[in-house]
Amino acid sequence: MEEVYIGTKIIAAEPMDELMFSIKIKRVDRVIPVDSNGAGQPGYKVRYEDGYISWSPKETFERAYRKVTNEEKIIITGKGE
Repeated sequence: MEEVYIGTKIIAAEPMDELMFSIKIKRVDRVIPVDSNGAGQPGYKVRYEDGYISWSPKETFERAYRKVTNEEKIIITGKGE
């Protein structure tokens, strides 16, 4: 029987459209659609704890993650901003 789960991860991310992400990581294996301003789909470059880097669409990312507060950052890393 299928169950429902919630997962947690601590990641580093920065806003970056899909086209810029593809250019920065030199991923040219497919065509990236762009809008009339030449920008790709809005999203985030994501770096996971193990160093893996990926890109996530803005809506998907913002449903799954929220920015940690400075107080939480101190607990996690031992240092604030």
